[in-house]
Amino acid sequence: MHYEDFVNFVSCGHRKSSEYQPIFSGTFKITPNDFRNLSVMEKNTKSTAQKVSIAVLPFLNLSNDPKQEYFSDGVTEEIINVLSHVPDLQVAGRTSSFIFKGKNQDVRLIGEQLNVNHILEGSIRKSGNKLRISANLIKVEDGYQIWSEKYDRELIDIFDIQDEIALSILKEIKIQLLSTEHATPFKRYTNNPEAYQLYLHGRFFHNKFAGAEEFNKAIGYFQLAIELEPNYAIAYAGIASCYLNMWFYRLLPAANALPLMKMATEKALELDDSIAESYLALARMQMLYEWDFTNASVTFKKALELSWNAAELHIQFALYSALTGSLSQAEEHVIQALSLEPFSLINNFYAAYVYWIAGNIEKAVAQGRKLVALEPSFWGGYMITGLNLITLKNYPESQEALETALELNYNGITLSACGALFGLSDETESAWDILTQMASLSKTQVVSNYDNGIVHACVGDVDKALHYFQTAIEKHEPPMLFFKFIVRDWLTGRLHDERYEALVQQIID
Repeated sequence: MHYEDFVNFVSCGHRKSSEYQPIFSGTFKITPNDFRNLSVMEKNTKSTAQKVSIAVLPFLNLSNDPKQEYFSDGVTEEIINVLSHVPDLQVAGRTSSFIFKGKNQDVRLIGEQLNVNHILEGSIRKSGNKLRISANLIKVEDGYQIWSEKYDRELIDIFDIQDEIALSILKEIKIQLLSTEHATPFKRYTNNPEAYQLYLHGRFFHNKFAGAEEFNKAIGYFQLAIELEPNYAIAYAGIASCYLNMWFYRLLPAANALPLMKMATEKALELDDSIAESYLALARMQMLYEWDFTNASVTFKKALELSWNAAELHIQFALYSALTGSLSQAEEHVIQALSLEPFSLINNFYAAYVYWIAGNIEKAVAQGRKLVALEPSFWGGYMITGLNLITLKNYPESQEALETALELNYNGITLSACGALFGLSDETESAWDILTQMASLSKTQVVSNYDNGIVHACVGDVDKALHYFQTAIEKHEPPMLFFKFIVRDWLTGRLHDERYEALVQQIID
């Protein structure tokens, strides 16, 4: 298989929400406190209060030319990049910092929301070949400016200027906040500014976590970056992550996604074995597809050695820890991930998964509601909330949440969730109707064996459910990694069958 396989990839079909016919009616509601009253955020504040932490807000583009905004964003990116390599400094991630781009909010409020005690803000003004870059370091507690500086430079090489300014600011921050001037390793992934900008576009669409269209856009940008910079290892890691997510969320068949995911992961490591993102891609493949938890542990730890400030890495390691029964370790890494990137959809989504695995259903519901408040158009918040409300037997609110998830993302995941709800709430006819819809959808989209199995299980059709679950195990479908928790929460009591426990033992072994 060659690089052209990436370029020639044809995205799978995706049913539009306009084609969706509501199964039930209702509006899922959240309250203003759903976003604020999440205990993990309280723990985050306590756990990081004594740490030196900082958020770098997007530098303002004060030039007359709005096209120069890519440069101001690039400078901001480089500052975040170099600061994230300081061992004693906690740095808010790009996704969360850039939430405040273009918003004129009090830095004390921003600091509180990002859970940091310092803010770095600045501006860039370009006139001809002359640049003026201003930077201000502010203490969140009282809003006072600790340090400020202006840099006047000739615009000759963009990357040289970005590096110089970022390293200069790094030096000052280390002196002001850490009382140290020790050297910090700095890694530049490419010297091609256009490839770098294409990579940033790819990360933007990847982090939207919104569906096949966005993941395919991300892959397209990563491909373009690689065309300009063939040895751009971190772009290959981005491609691997996109394919894994599309396979995991039923957006692409395993036969299409897994070979490309594996090739991109191996290529990233071949080009540069010192990038945390490459090891993260490998660790997720080992965990979610190969079910090789021994090697996944080694790979995760290698990635953490390379990057202790990567929020996505912490949340994925939290998921690994939860699946392997290390619940206290899982919670520690959830707290770390949400401290670094409190506004990341991916982090908040997987945090809810970790709470569910731990059996803390109320906390999982609260996390799901927080995610809904954070991004009302993201199906995942409604989905994780609805699933946990099923466990609490709050069927009316679960129905409202899952209807919204289905409207936003009509696929096997959301359909099977609705089918399970109907089965467990004794609306058997509606559950069988869901199975009919799933059969129809499978002609154009991926509907997993697990999706079919869980609906059959919840209507009491055990033999058919066992057939689907056994096939799902043989194909290493990722939902089966969570099967023992489904058995714990849904398939006990009147639906109990000892053969489900036998399936769990196959997965554990």
